[in-house]
Amino acid sequence: MVAKFVGHSEKEPTEALLKLSLYYGFRFRFTNSYQAHEKGHVERSVEYLRRKIFSKCDTFASFAEARAYFQRELSRLNARSRKDNQSATEMLAKEKDALLLLPPRYDTARITEARVDKYSSVSVEANHYSVPDHLVGEFVLVKIYPDQILCYHQEEKIASHKRCEGRDQWQLDINHYLKTLKFKPGALGRSSAFSQMKPELKAIYHKHYQGQERQYLQLLELVATHSLSQVSETITMLEKIPTTVNTEKIRLILEKKDEPAPILAPSAITKKAKETLSDYSKLLGGIPA
Repeated sequence: MVAKFVGHSEKEPTEALLKLSLYYGFRFRFTNSYQAHEKGHVERSVEYLRRKIFSKCDTFASFAEARAYFQRELSRLNARSRKDNQSATEMLAKEKDALLLLPPRYDTARITEARVDKYSSVSVEANHYSVPDHLVGEFVLVKIYPDQILCYHQEEKIASHKRCEGRDQWQLDINHYLKTLKFKPGALGRSSAFSQMKPELKAIYHKHYQGQERQYLQLLELVATHSLSQVSETITMLEKIPTTVNTEKIRLILEKKDEPAPILAPSAITKKAKETLSDYSKLLGGIPA
C-alpha cells in the first residue's frame, strides 16, 4: 500500500489505496518500518482467528472448502455470548442503524487494453485468454481480478475466464472458435479448446457426434443460445424413445418448448394435445438419422 518513501519518515500511498479510502470514506495511517508493536491490534486479531479456527483443522481439498470452513467457524464465534450476555452478531445488528449506507461494490479490477492476436487470444501477464475469433486484430478492454479475467468490446462482455496462476498457460473457450472451426471441422477433436471443454460436452461428442463435427458445432451454437442443461435434457429424452440423436431434432424440440403456451378453452385442450403428439411423431419419424 506504500508507493514510495518521502524523506526519513513520510510515506506516499499507492493510487489503489487512495481510491479505496475515498470511495469508502475511511482514513489510513502507516506504521513505521520494523515496528510491529505499532499494529499489535491487527496482528492480534489475525492471531486470534488463526488460533480459534485453524488450529482445529488446517488441511483442505480446495481454497473454496477452506473459505467455507472459515465462514462457518467465524459465524459460530460471532454467535457466542460475551460478558454482557450479547454476541458480536447481536451488537452489530444494533449498530447497523447508525452506519452509513453501503455504496455499490467497489471494482478492484486492474484495467488494461490488449490487442487480440492471431490465435484469437489476449495476453495478460504471460498467459493467454481466448476471445471470439471475429475480433482478431481488434483492441479489447481487459479487467484483471484476483481470480478471473473479463474481456469487453464496445462495452459488451465477450469473454470470462478463470485467471491462471502460472506463466505460459492458455484458457480457451470452444465457443470462441466456432467460426474458425466451421472451415476446418476435422480439427475439432484435436484442438486445445476441445480439451478444455466441460466433461458433459465431451461426453455428448464421443457418444453421438464422432465423425459429425459440423453437426456438433451447430449443437454448440444451440448450447450458447439455450443452455447446456436444456440441451442435455433434450438428448436424454431422445435417447429414451429411442431414436438417433442429431442436432436438427434437438433444435426442433427446443424451439417447440420456447413457443408461448396458448390459452385454450377446455374444449380445445384435447385437440391441441393430439396436434402436439402428431408434431412429435413427425419430428421423430420424419427426420432422417
